[in-house]
Amino acid sequence: MATSSPSSYWQVGKTLPECFDHVFTSGIVSDVTFLVGEEMERISAHKLVLMSRSPVFYAMLEGPIADKGDIPIPDISDETFKLFLRYLYTDSIDLTLRNVVPVLNAARKYFVDILVSHCEKFLASNLSSDNACLFLEQAHVFVMDSLKSDCLRFIDENPTAALTSEAFTDLCVSCVTSITESDDLRVTENNVYEAIIRWAEAECARQNLETTANNKREVLGETLYTVRYLHVDEEFLLGKICSDKILKPDDVVEIINHKRNKKPLISKKLMTKRRFGNPERFYRNGPVINDFWNAPVDEAISFKTDSDVHLFGFGSFFTNVTQSTVDLKVFEEDVCLVQANKTAEPSQPDTPHMGDVLLDTPIPLHAGRKYTIVECPSNPFRYYFTKGIAKVTNQHVTIEFSNSSRSRHTDTDWGQIPYLLLS
Repeated sequence: MATSSPSSYWQVGKTLPECFDHVFTSGIVSDVTFLVGEEMERISAHKLVLMSRSPVFYAMLEGPIADKGDIPIPDISDETFKLFLRYLYTDSIDLTLRNVVPVLNAARKYFVDILVSHCEKFLASNLSSDNACLFLEQAHVFVMDSLKSDCLRFIDENPTAALTSEAFTDLCVSCVTSITESDDLRVTENNVYEAIIRWAEAECARQNLETTANNKREVLGETLYTVRYLHVDEEFLLGKICSDKILKPDDVVEIINHKRNKKPLISKKLMTKRRFGNPERFYRNGPVINDFWNAPVDEAISFKTDSDVHLFGFGSFFTNVTQSTVDLKVFEEDVCLVQANKTAEPSQPDTPHMGDVLLDTPIPLHAGRKYTIVECPSNPFRYYFTKGIAKVTNQHVTIEFSNSSRSRHTDTDWGQIPYLLLS
């Protein structure tokens, strides 16, 4: 009787995972069959392997209530189920951005926690502007707190693409709120408002509601008030927001009275805190001289940054004992981005002679572009600095200052505008 040589046996020279992969692929000695996906494809497996890896399979395949005969699995595609089963046999899987979410769903369904963790780490390491909202929703549904935090942190730092993506409008209201309530979301309030309105329109469509102002307000609920309306451009507030009629008229009146007349807020829903946390002060001044500066004229300084940051405002010396009112302009190259009248108020106990001039909305600054701040006080300044610093580094961001032709006296060596507020 002829016998095969040892080298012809499929087990020879293979590791345990390789042998199990062959057993799964060939289907030899299989003892359970699944009908998978819409096409009910027959996929064979081995009870011992499945029960040893999953408590759900153990309950399905063992004991008095075990399933008999072929087992239908209609909610997982045949491609995903094969990939999932092969992992149970071999402890190995080739995850991609296309298959990771369906594999994660299968791993959660069958309580294969080690594969859930593997998928979660893969998602976190492959976050992008295109998928951050999709992964956030998955993390929310499956209570993956670590991944959810990673997604929110990524969106905070890369908000524009995420807020304008189609996936943002597909989020549940809880996930939308978790994004828009963040103090660290690096985007203007105008953008946040436009994003939640896009989401509200999509949600109305999902609920078969007319896209009226009342319905959009209803589906948004408290999410409507995650916009920091006190820091929205007034032109945008009186134009876009008022014309949408989603924010209630009483809220608009209260916001305007607070912005223009400093009246205290009544509504607890209106958030006063700015985003981005506390901006850093980039000081460029040397010793401060207590002496009257020149007559009120334009004082300016130009600068470039080596990183993309946001300008919250700048420092100003006082024209009287406690404050200074200035007209300001901010230019990008020769284009005026902002023109306003602002009051500087004391901000640091150790510098009682200067205060912050805060913009209504932070301005995004792009690395390598030249920006210029111009201020003109209503009265002569009481202070100025000497021995200025031309290059300042703080928190790994470098600002390089230069003289501006728009300035009457101030330059890199002395004068006004002692610091910038950046985040």
